[in-house]
Amino acid sequence: MKAYLFTALVGALFILSPATQAKRPIPATNAEQLAYFLGNEGAYKDYMLQCAGCHRFDGKGAENRGIPSFVDSIGLFTRLPEGRSYMIRVPGAAQSQINNDELALVLNWIVANYSPEEYQSGHYRPFTAAEVGASRGHRLADVAAERARLEQIMQEKGWQPANYLYGRAGR
Repeated sequence: MKAYLFTALVGALFILSPATQAKRPIPATNAEQLAYFLGNEGAYKDYMLQCAGCHRFDGKGAENRGIPSFVDSIGLFTRLPEGRSYMIRVPGAAQSQINNDELALVLNWIVANYSPEEYQSGHYRPFTAAEVGASRGHRLADVAAERARLEQIMQEKGWQPANYLYGRAGR
């Protein structure tokens, strides 16, 4: 009897472990996606551990330290293919200790929290592990130059991303 209970307990723990659970599919509609990513506790924790040190818990960054705000700005990058790649390839994301699936969740969580209008527009396309994996290994040679290039494209479209001081404190 004890052996049976032990086997049942071990089996239950295996079935309930996160590593063995099937991944929950991303909902189809932008409204459902917004709720899904906002409620993703794992993505929230990974953001706090991997991103909040620079971009802060509230996503406002530290402009006086050259760290841009995510608030009402980060979603603009998702509108451009090269902006999406930039988000994946910035050193803090690309070199983080989380896997591609976790990074995709964090990026979607960041957009949901700090630029929810992207989801509300109905045009947002969530990051996927495959997209992250395809870009992540291609490190940016010059983050500041790529950011400046993307800002120029955005400004030509009438979009205004948050200030970025290119690593220089106080302008």
